[in-house]
Amino acid sequence: MRQETGSNPISSNKKVSIQVKLGGRSFSADNYVIAEDVEQVEFVIDTPHVTLAPNDWLQQYGCAETLRASERAILSNEKCVYSDQQTEIVAVIAIDKSAHDAIIEKWGSRATFSSPLLDMRHSDKCCLTIDASEKVCYIRLFENGLQRAEAYDISADEDILYLASEWLNGSDVPIYIKGNSKAVKLLRKYYKHVICE
Repeated sequence: MRQETGSNPISSNKKVSIQVKLGGRSFSADNYVIAEDVEQVEFVIDTPHVTLAPNDWLQQYGCAETLRASERAILSNEKCVYSDQQTEIVAVIAIDKSAHDAIIEKWGSRATFSSPLLDMRHSDKCCLTIDASEKVCYIRLFENGLQRAEAYDISADEDILYLASEWLNGSDVPIYIKGNSKAVKLLRKYYKHVICE
C-alpha cells in the first residue's frame, strides 16, 4: 500500500510503504498519519541517486563508497541510506538530509528505505523492465536473473525510448513498462513486445 500525499490515516498492517518524491528536495513527515502499532514504515525513495549492490560489498565498503563506485557520489546536502540487508541485493540511496532527518524524527527505527530499482517481479524471465516516474526512469535487464539495473534522470518520453534502445542493442525481448502511457505508445512503434503494467 502506497500513499503519495495527504493526511489520511493508514490502517494497521504491520508494514506500510510510502512513495517519497524528492524532486523539490523537500519532505514533510507531518503529511503522513500512520497507526501506532505499525511495526515498519518503508519509504520508497524516487531518485536517480541510487544503485544496487551485493550485500557483501555494502558490508565491506560501506554506503558512501558504494555510491561513489557507481559514480553517484553523495552531495553535501545528502545522506546515504540502504534497503533491507537481509537480502542478497541491497539498494544504496542518496537522500536529502532534511528529508532523512524528518523521517527519522517521526518514525525512528520503524523507518526503512527502498527503491523502485529493487522490483524483481520479472526476474525469472528474459526481458527489459522500465518503471518511469515523472523525472526518473528505472531500468532492469533480466536473463536468468538480474543482469543490470540503473536509474536515470529523464525529461521526455523520448529519453525512455533512447534508454531502451541502448539497453536492448537490437535484441527483441519483451519490454514491461509502467508509469508512463505515452512512452508505451512510443516504444510500440519500434518494438513488438511492449507490455503495459
